[in-house]
Amino acid sequence: MRRGKRLDERARTLDAQHLRKLADEASPETAESFSADYVTLLPRFVERIVGTVAARDRDLVLDAALSLKTKSWLVGALRMNQLCSELELALALADWAVATDVARDIERHLPHLQKALADVTHLTHPSRRARTVQNAMAS
Repeated sequence: MRRGKRLDERARTLDAQHLRKLADEASPETAESFSADYVTLLPRFVERIVGTVAARDRDLVLDAALSLKTKSWLVGALRMNQLCSELELALALADWAVATDVARDIERHLPHLQKALADVTHLTHPSRRARTVQNAMAS
């Protein structure tokens, strides 16, 4: 199923446009809060996936994968979103060997995603202090 997937076929780690879109559609504060929550909870989401795959609890794996997939899409974590989709497919095919491989890939991808999120956080939404200064200058 996923064996032999070439590196160039993989989604980018992070696309900051997703957070910008969320900020435009909701508010910058909402996007900032959602992003901060995602960064904080990301290791727990990954641990939950790895643990439930190891326990072969299909329903809990699916719940965790869908949750992480959706949140990842909203923040622009495209590779994590793609990995969660691969996990869903493995579950649909009841292929626990592939599910285990994908869970490992998710775990391996975590530090790359955390670094990418840290690198773009300051670009996608300015700090509250900076916004306060910007607002004061505009008035």
